[in-house]
Amino acid sequence: MLYKLIFNLLLICCTAGYSKGYHLNSIQIVSKSNGIIVSLKTDSLPNENNISAWQANSGWFYITLYEGKLHQTKKLEKEIDNDIIDFQIIETKESLQIGLKVKEPIENFDFSFSDKKSTIVASLHYSTTYFAQMKSENMNNKIRRNKGIPYGIRTWLNITGTGLIISGIVENESNSTNQKTISGLTILVTTFLLDKILKDF
Repeated sequence: MLYKLIFNLLLICCTAGYSKGYHLNSIQIVSKSNGIIVSLKTDSLPNENNISAWQANSGWFYITLYEGKLHQTKKLEKEIDNDIIDFQIIETKESLQIGLKVKEPIENFDFSFSDKKSTIVASLHYSTTYFAQMKSENMNNKIRRNKGIPYGIRTWLNITGTGLIISGIVENESNSTNQKTISGLTILVTTFLLDKILKDF
C-alpha cells in the first residue's frame, strides 16, 4: 500500500513537471492610427501554430492562445488603451481567448515572437479604406485649422482699416497724423499679424 502511494505521488509530480502549457503574465494594448499593437508576455513562448485570430461580425476581434493559461495566484498585468471599446479574457481547459471590441474591423494581422523577452506581439491593421479616410479627415482638419482669420472677417477688417486711413488723410489738414489714420493702420497691422499667427499655429 505504501509503495503504491509513493508511486502515485511520483507519477503526479512527473506529470506536472512535463505538462504542456504556458502562462500569460501581462498584456499591453496600444491603439495606433492604422491599427492596434497587442503585446503578450508569457513565461515561455508557445509554438507559432498554437496562436490564431479572427474578426467577428459583432465588432469583436479574438486572439486564441492554445494551451495558454492564467496564473492562479498571480494577477494578470494589464495596460489597455482608452480607444479600445471593451476587453475580455475567456479561459477554458484548452486555451485562453482574448477579445477586443474595436472601433473598426481588423483586416490584416500578423504575429512576431521574441525569445529573449518571451513576448508575442500581434500587429492588427485596420482596412486600407478606413486608413485612407482617416488620413483624408486629418488633412481636412489641418487645412481648416491653418486658414487663419475667416475670409469674411479678414476682408471686413482690411476694408475698415483702409477706409479709416483714407478718411484720416482726407480730413487731415496738417502734416501730423490724426487719430483715424492711426486707428486704420493699427487695424491693418493687427489683422495681418493675427492672420499670420493663426495660420502658423
